[in-house]
Amino acid sequence: MVNGVDVVNIVNVIQAELFKSLRKRRTYVLAGLLWVLLPALVIIVGQIAYRNIAGSFVEESLSAQLIAQTIASPFGVARINLMLPSLISPSFYIIVVALLAALFIGEERSQNMWKTTLVAQPVRFAVLAGKFIVAMIIFSGLMLGSFLFSVLFGVIGMTFLPTTFEGEWLQLLGLYGLQSLYVTAAMSFAFLMIWLIRNVALGIVSVFFLPALLEGLYTLYAATVGFQPINRVNAIFQMLRLRNVFEDLPRYFFTSNLYAPSRQPLRQVIEALGGELSSNDMGPLSSMLGSGVTLQSAAGVMAVYAAFFAVILIVSFLRSDVS
Repeated sequence: MVNGVDVVNIVNVIQAELFKSLRKRRTYVLAGLLWVLLPALVIIVGQIAYRNIAGSFVEESLSAQLIAQTIASPFGVARINLMLPSLISPSFYIIVVALLAALFIGEERSQNMWKTTLVAQPVRFAVLAGKFIVAMIIFSGLMLGSFLFSVLFGVIGMTFLPTTFEGEWLQLLGLYGLQSLYVTAAMSFAFLMIWLIRNVALGIVSVFFLPALLEGLYTLYAATVGFQPINRVNAIFQMLRLRNVFEDLPRYFFTSNLYAPSRQPLRQVIEALGGELSSNDMGPLSSMLGSGVTLQSAAGVMAVYAAFFAVILIVSFLRSDVS
């Protein structure tokens, strides 16, 4: 139970960490990439696509105005700015999480400042809670700024493109909020890795690649364990079993559930751009479209991950020696 004194200590840590983080260059670099560079590029791509399609034979089956509305309208830019960072590997979201975790939990170790920090604030839980809360505040602020700047760039695009404000704004804003909430599990994992490994560079690398590596190894294990030698009688059953394994596994994977809110609009965008969802040419996007992950199931999975990582982090942080 957190008492009044602990709450005061946590608030003091939050104030100190906010003061520190708002004077770090990386915070503004991340904001510039997400708030300015990405929406500006989306507007440029929308303008190029509109000009190339307008008046061409392609417009007979795909409206240039629809393309512009999908990509470069205020709603379109905000939707793509939510979705696109989750489609690269490692995702921009996990890069932000790793850099924030390195700032709040790794900088003291790299500068040998943990003892000084814990002397100034000896309540370890308050230190950890304050740092984590500020990391989530910064991430949520980046997401909110991404939404607002996307709308701003979309409004600028309306001056030279045939776009409107049309769109399901409340649903999109809700997806932004859910993505910020789901990142709680990723932030717990990043804090834990950098704290346990005690090396900022190796901790960041583990945050980037360890989940995908473990998921790949488990997929290989699940696909091979119990797989019987193929003959004419059981071949079709073995293939069906293997297909079911590959369809079921992503429902519980960390990465599939972490990006569920930001990847939800992917199907709508592909359909609007004339893509064939059943096509075999979708490449890596096909696994994101067919993962079988819903927002409701992802919420439960990410809550379990967040609780698991948080418990290990708190126990280790409260009991470990610092240098």
